Amino acid sequence: MNEEIFIGGWTRSKLRERSQNERHAVWKRARALHSAEGNHLARAIELLGLPYAEPEPLADDDPLMARLREVVSSPEARSAAIENTLDGLPAMAGIDGLLHERLGEEYRLNAAAAPTAQRLVAELMTGLGYVAAGEKDLPARCVARKGVFWKRG
Repeated sequence: MNEEIFIGGWTRSKLRERSQNERHAVWKRARALHSAEGNHLARAIELLGLPYAEPEPLADDDPLMARLREVVSSPEARSAAIENTLDGLPAMAGIDGLLHERLGEEYRLNAAAAPTAQRLVAELMTGLGYVAAGEKDLPARCVARKGVFWKRG
């Protein structure tokens, strides 16, 4: 069978075999290429009719979720979040580094890890009396690309 091969060696059948999180990661990388080939792959994913949206958050019983909670609730994470907030950066900027340091590839390679961590950071910050004040890009060293910046409520 002669199936169309997209950039990166992807075919429609290979894309159908992937999970929603994996398809989202491929779609996101394809869009980030800003090229005709990348756009062609992204459009093919969109036309499959299968879910490819932002990754679903980790389930509460997922082992990675427990490890994310442990790091985000640590005194170091709280200090990093507040320090970055005082510097006008998203709180996630400081916590992202801690997650990367303590969880390594488990954090970097799981498409749902960063969005889940952002949700946990939002819970932390609202619990500390902060309110969301907008969104900013995170430094290039971060796994997460954007983050909420906070102000005192």
